[in-house]
Amino acid sequence: MHVSTRAALLAATLVWATSASAQTYTLEEAVRTAVANSPQGEATAARLDGLNAARSAADTNPAPTIDGTVENIGTPGFSQWQIDGTYNQRLERGGKRAARVRLAQGDIAVAGAEALVRRLDLASEVQALYVEAQAAALSLELARSRVEIAETLANEVQRRVDEARDPLFAGTRARTQLAEARVDLGLAEHAFEAALARLALLTGGDPRSIGVVTSGFLEAEEIAITTADLTPVDLAVFQARRERADANYRLQEANSRTDPTVFAGPRLFGNGDVAVIAGFSLPLPNRALNRANIDRAAAEQRQVEADLAVERFQRRRQIALAAERVEEARHEAEAIQEQVVPGAEQTLREVRAGYNRGGFTFLDVSVAQTALHEARVRFVDALAEYHQAKVDYDRLTGRFIELVGGY
Repeated sequence: MHVSTRAALLAATLVWATSASAQTYTLEEAVRTAVANSPQGEATAARLDGLNAARSAADTNPAPTIDGTVENIGTPGFSQWQIDGTYNQRLERGGKRAARVRLAQGDIAVAGAEALVRRLDLASEVQALYVEAQAAALSLELARSRVEIAETLANEVQRRVDEARDPLFAGTRARTQLAEARVDLGLAEHAFEAALARLALLTGGDPRSIGVVTSGFLEAEEIAITTADLTPVDLAVFQARRERADANYRLQEANSRTDPTVFAGPRLFGNGDVAVIAGFSLPLPNRALNRANIDRAAAEQRQVEADLAVERFQRRRQIALAAERVEEARHEAEAIQEQVVPGAEQTLREVRAGYNRGGFTFLDVSVAQTALHEARVRFVDALAEYHQAKVDYDRLTGRFIELVGGY
């Protein structure tokens, strides 16, 4: 994007204005700092610790039991009682243990993938606030420039009023415009401070001691055309969900096989004899319940695939719309910068020169000054729209994947 001399000087002024802060963040530094300061890391670690503990629990055999019974207790003198003690162990069949472990690993994979998505969302939020701060900084410089122009014009008008070349109301009107410009400057300063404060909520630190780099804000580059839909991070979530659904299906298949319980132990008789007893039990299968659980697991598998197809369809549409917004804002910014701003600057110079020679009135100068300011404001608004549209586009295409620890 071609940058005019005026815009280049304005960009240099903005870099100096923000670099004087104690801590000036680039966008990448702001994202990295926000991710590091976010409590999401601790929350994710706690969640993974719990899921790892659940995996360890899944990788265990059924606990054995000990049963004791007393039988044939009769009236005094009746000595046919017997005492049984048995050790019972349920034997799992069908690979239930391996299926439980695989399901627990699926939960861990889903949690890890979702954590990366949350970090990408955080990066997008930081980028939006960073762009807001850049736009506020640029608006602040425009407000300062407007005050400087208004002060110069007010001095010129007052000189002409003192020389009786202009009526008194011209001086009053010039001073009023200067007051309006100073009020707008105060509002712009407050907006810039508020934008930095919002950014500091994510990056940490004192908002009064941070700054943003604005040198690249005036550049609106054409975006690369992409045919991708899901980023590797977003796709990993569905892959993890698919593997978990498969693991759940295998577990339900394994659960359809009943598990026998074997037992053995001593038997003590009232007459002092001792015997050994052993045996097993096998529960009867509930085929209807087993079939329902397997059908539900199969439906979960199909739902994951259907959700993935829907997400791909929506993501392609979202990327196309975001790219269209970016390009529209870029074309608008270029048109204003190359066709509107230079003409407004030239008009103001010519009108002021003619005014000094007595060829124009103060109203002509005021109109030209207002037109230039509005053109610059519109240019800034178009750039802000461009960069805000880029926030959505960058999130959809995964610009900060590597920065947040992704693939």
